[in-house]
Amino acid sequence: MNPLFSRRNVLYASALVLAAILAAVFMYGLSPARVSATPAIFEIKSGDGFRDTAANLYAAGLIKSRLATEIYLLVSGRAPNLKPGLYKLSAADWATTITKTIAGGDAGEVTVTIPEGSNIYQVDGMLSDALVIHPGDLVQLNKNLIKKGSSTLEGMLFPDTYSFFTDMNVPSAVDKFLANFNAKAAPLLASDKKHATQDLILASIVEREVPSSTDQEIVAGIVLKRLAAGMPLDVDATVCYAKLATDPTAKCSQLTAADFKIDSPYNTYLYKGLPPGPIGNPGASAIEAVLHPQKSPYWYYLSDPKTGATIYAVTLAEQEANQKKYLSN
Repeated sequence: MNPLFSRRNVLYASALVLAAILAAVFMYGLSPARVSATPAIFEIKSGDGFRDTAANLYAAGLIKSRLATEIYLLVSGRAPNLKPGLYKLSAADWATTITKTIAGGDAGEVTVTIPEGSNIYQVDGMLSDALVIHPGDLVQLNKNLIKKGSSTLEGMLFPDTYSFFTDMNVPSAVDKFLANFNAKAAPLLASDKKHATQDLILASIVEREVPSSTDQEIVAGIVLKRLAAGMPLDVDATVCYAKLATDPTAKCSQLTAADFKIDSPYNTYLYKGLPPGPIGNPGASAIEAVLHPQKSPYWYYLSDPKTGATIYAVTLAEQEANQKKYLSN
């Protein structure tokens, strides 16, 4: 055997093995950072290069290897094509999929539907999920406005279907809401200008408490009757809102005894009268219900958790009996 030929074979085989090892390491670096993961919002800022982006992806836990991602961005030709903006990315995806997303993104139009009764925390979540804003931006803007002496945006984010652009600035998104509110809600409230703010707060309570227009009119009558009599409103939805003001991620499906003791002007179990502002964003039917409440003999109501039906009571004893019947586990 020719020694030179044998040495060449060894070197060639060694090079193949080394190449295979490097390829395996490279592919491992591009593999998902996690087996499963909840999608996260990631931002590429204007001026970020491919190395900055790879570093930020790695810091966010979205990729397994910064170096492997940088190399892939270069060899795939995607390095110069990264688009600034917001992206919903998952650490359970390959880096190849992630880089394809961020290299092909453009600000596009998205449709977002805001259901009746949604509060500002929920609207913030819907907009951020659609990549219209950063999470928390709408809530923070509202806090800033209140600090400056402006009225809250709560109640004025009129429920409807909207078209937004991804990565939109928050004030522009708010302008869309306010324009729609002024077109569809303000004319209704203008029929009783003196009580417009009170009517909006009442409508937000009614909207959160009952879904059907018929029940809304009856409940509006009950709430107004309790207000006139100086009785506490005892509305669970206001307690939920007081809880959300402390923790926007809080769940209100089952309020605890401690929740009902939250010291907040929104807690209508502790404080008589209306809360200081709306607890959600009512639709036209809830506003109409407050403007045209239905008189009834009832002073109390509750919702059957199984059917969603509203159960009414004339006396406290009847209400307590209904609570035992419908709400006891």
